[in-house]
Amino acid sequence: MVVEGCIDAGKHPIVMLHTSYSLSLSEPDSTTLLDILKQHMVLFGKVVIFDGEDSVILTGRVDTNYLPPCIYTTTKIIGEVGKTYSLHAKYKEFSAKAKTEIPKIASLDSIRVTNLNQKMNVVGYANHLEVGETYILMARTTDQRQYKICPMGTFRARSTRSIITINNPIDFTGEGAILQTLFPKTDSVEISIKFAKIGEAEFQMWDSYIAQNLTQGMFFMETHSNIISNIENGNGYWCGMGASEYSISLEKDSLYVYSK
Repeated sequence: MVVEGCIDAGKHPIVMLHTSYSLSLSEPDSTTLLDILKQHMVLFGKVVIFDGEDSVILTGRVDTNYLPPCIYTTTKIIGEVGKTYSLHAKYKEFSAKAKTEIPKIASLDSIRVTNLNQKMNVVGYANHLEVGETYILMARTTDQRQYKICPMGTFRARSTRSIITINNPIDFTGEGAILQTLFPKTDSVEISIKFAKIGEAEFQMWDSYIAQNLTQGMFFMETHSNIISNIENGNGYWCGMGASEYSISLEKDSLYVYSK
């Protein structure tokens, strides 16, 4: 079983459950992505979170804003910095466990957007990092709810200051170009960015996930290489995030400056 779960400071937990899908499996030509998701997403599992004081059973529901389109959540838990959250997920014979702590909240000092001839470059500037600590950067268009990790979106701070690439310049013109960019070309030019401090185990998971994505297309690398997981008896992640979120526009060149 695969567990994909996050709990941010000040927000409710979001957990998704599904079983693994092997690309080596043969499917009928008529099989769609939705058909595969229906076969592998877990609609009737049980997810319990313990916050050190109380245990809360999460409520599962279909939500097409996420992939897979089923989430487990609760309004009874709100993430707190410095607190540890234990997760226990059950489905049929599967029983997976994990723990995560929400670190201090990380923040960006500014974001610069450069948009020229349908090419865009989005860069974040952080001047108050903790040396040796681990960070993650994610983004989504504002018409989406599920964040995606940015290319090379994890790093360990080597100094208190860093320039962080959110999205490299991508030419929207040309066949296939839209598929290569983090932000697909839509009517919306608004995007949301999440910058967060994460724990070491969570960093190892996301870092190995990125490494697999970068090498997956090379013929001499196995596409099913192991991703480091902090889930006991399962795969995936349970990730506490000390996150800050930002909304910006890609419509024109802009500099967004945030006060501390």
